[in-house]
Amino acid sequence: MTHRILIVEDTPTIARVQKHIAQKVGYEVDIAQSLAETKELISKHHYFCAVVDFILPDAPQGEAVPCTIAADIPTIVMTGNIDKHTRDTVEKYPIIDYIIKGNKQAYEYLEKQLYRLPRNKHVKVLVVDDSASTRQYICSLLTRHKYQILQAADGLEALKELESTPDISVIITDKEMPNMGGIELCNEIRRIYSNDEKAIIGISGITSSNLSALFLKNGANDYLYKPFNSEEFYCRLSQNVDMLEHIETIKRQANTDYLTKLPNRRYFFEEANKSLKQFKKAKAPSMLAMLDIDHFKAINDTYGHDAGDEVLKGLAVCFNKYFENQLVARLGGEEFAVFFTELTEQEALKRLESFRLFIELNSHEFSQAQIKFTLSIGFSHSETYQIDELLKQADLKLYKAKESGRNKVV
Repeated sequence: MTHRILIVEDTPTIARVQKHIAQKVGYEVDIAQSLAETKELISKHHYFCAVVDFILPDAPQGEAVPCTIAADIPTIVMTGNIDKHTRDTVEKYPIIDYIIKGNKQAYEYLEKQLYRLPRNKHVKVLVVDDSASTRQYICSLLTRHKYQILQAADGLEALKELESTPDISVIITDKEMPNMGGIELCNEIRRIYSNDEKAIIGISGITSSNLSALFLKNGANDYLYKPFNSEEFYCRLSQNVDMLEHIETIKRQANTDYLTKLPNRRYFFEEANKSLKQFKKAKAPSMLAMLDIDHFKAINDTYGHDAGDEVLKGLAVCFNKYFENQLVARLGGEEFAVFFTELTEQEALKRLESFRLFIELNSHEFSQAQIKFTLSIGFSHSETYQIDELLKQADLKLYKAKESGRNKVV
């Protein structure tokens, strides 16, 4: 979904820079050069957010800010200076942020904020505090930045929320609470989730010099002293969400094949071994297929490696569609594997045969050179709970498929 942004700026060069930044992030952009144009555009369109200049020809006292706020448009204020009068005026309104114009860093920061807003809609934050008024205040700050919000009045309620909503990303917790306090909650969360999976921000109104260290030593990522400044709150929260996102990106890159975007061999082994432990415990048979493109070397030799890459990428798309709930990976070269977790033996064989036939009939659509190719498939079904042994069994079946004419499931 493309979001629409309103840029309110009377200096054309600055407006062009802001427009370029917003379009780079992915927004559809409208520009207003006055308060009158701002009101007219707001009457015609729904805006995801706005970037508003504090001083305009017909709004010298920042009148455009309450205009966008009144229209429920999350607003970033940009201003040439931030003297006490301007700051006091700006902080009267529930804006997202204010940015001082004038240097490259300001526009880099604007780009980060415009990127974060759509992302925040998918980030779940759990607020844990026994004070309803404190929870309400923190939730109001989170709402401005479009976070999804959950609440709990103590540590025990928080753990129940985490159990029912495991994709919570950030927990903001007070220290002093009945039933279970913030320090104990940190310990319990870290017993289940690592720092890479969930970020914890401790908060407290207690004036103790070592409280921040106590939170950090017990698993928190960050700490804020109440009452905290909203700017600092947003900066610390954004940095922690950014950290989780960067770690997730690194993990994804480490576990993903660069060409096909399928899981790679390393990830396949880790996840398959986890499932095999469960299968062994349940005394259930394991099932794995190895799939190989027939005569792939000839494809590369005849059409070139770029065409071969097109074939592999097109095949990967089909894997995702046919084996959506199974563990699929590119093991290397033209060799792929499917580890079955939810199907019966007959269902798995039927799915593999259907996939083989689909590739035979439609493979020419994967590449500009319309290269036709087929697959040979080896399938293993046994009470084997070592991934190396299971792959060896499937590989022997794959070899039989190749030796007996290719383009078949054995």
